[in-house]
Amino acid sequence: AAEILEGGKAALSREAPADAGYAPLPAAFLQARNYARWSRELASVLYQTATLPVLRSAQLKLSSQPGESAGDFRARLALALRERRDDEIDRLRRKYAPRLQTLQNQLARARQKVERERSQLSQQKMHTVLSMGATILGSLLGRKVVSSGTLGRATTAARSAGRISRESQDVQHAADSLETLEQRHADLQAELEQAVAKLQSSLNADSVALDELAIKPRKSDINIAEVALVWRAP
Repeated sequence: AAEILEGGKAALSREAPADAGYAPLPAAFLQARNYARWSRELASVLYQTATLPVLRSAQLKLSSQPGESAGDFRARLALALRERRDDEIDRLRRKYAPRLQTLQNQLARARQKVERERSQLSQQKMHTVLSMGATILGSLLGRKVVSSGTLGRATTAARSAGRISRESQDVQHAADSLETLEQRHADLQAELEQAVAKLQSSLNADSVALDELAIKPRKSDINIAEVALVWRAP
């Protein structure tokens, strides 16, 4: 019987067992030209019927290797996905970095302004207290008639009180601006983290769709190295 044995020529032996017997050989196997014909026929059958099962990831543009199991292929995909995910996340963070940095700079200036406005308000309050204290002290010292100096100090104290109101409004405006910037910064940071989470979810090996393909050979891919007669023990 003529067969192609698993393991190829390396599994064959040219020496027959001592007690070997041989079945009658069909005449066709004695004609050398038949082997060339059978080689062509085998190539034709392979071209028409043979297929190679392949798993394909369109997302990553990767295909399984011949004989590679689905588990091994997904493991290889997982490595490729981790590398791609790291690159995509790095690119995403670089994209957001200028906007985040701009807001951080604005926040730093806004905090400085709030502190400056609060400091000015504190100084204005102190100045007002001193002016009012001087006016009250002058009255308590026994002056029965309002002098021009006392009147001037009272007028200055009144103006200082008005400045306190304006300084308080400035502090409130600065604080409102700071709060707005903090919210914008928090919103942008949350947007970035949401984009990162979405990217991580989409680049998960378990969620990547795999297409099962059956690859047919091209005629140029088929190479019959040798068609030979072998004997197999029953």
